[in-house]
Amino acid sequence: MNARILALVAVLSLSTIACGGSDALMQPSSVDDVTAIHGLLRDRPTGEFVEFATENFEALYDAETVRAPEWTVSGGTLMGNGNTARWQLPSAGSHTISLKVFLVDGRELNASWTVKVTARKE
Repeated sequence: MNARILALVAVLSLSTIACGGSDALMQPSSVDDVTAIHGLLRDRPTGEFVEFATENFEALYDAETVRAPEWTVSGGTLMGNGNTARWQLPSAGSHTISLKVFLVDGRELNASWTVKVTARKE
């Protein structure tokens, strides 16, 4: 694990202790290899995913072995660039954000996160 990921995990651990818990680090609902794809950071550590809101994410992966990440979503609008993505959420329901990484050894790995999007409250 590289130093950047170790430092990030340490910061997340401290913020979780200080704040009494945090769901900022999202574990994948499915993943090909946990040693290469570690999780997804949400810029807002708590709260619901509300339809049509914009959410920002950062993928945590082994930067020494990953050559290129690719983002996809099951609905809404995605703007992905490298290890970060901005997702304008779709209407309420269960949706998926996925990350495919291409490793330096030629393998492809996939991870996905299922997100429950709630209806906007008036």
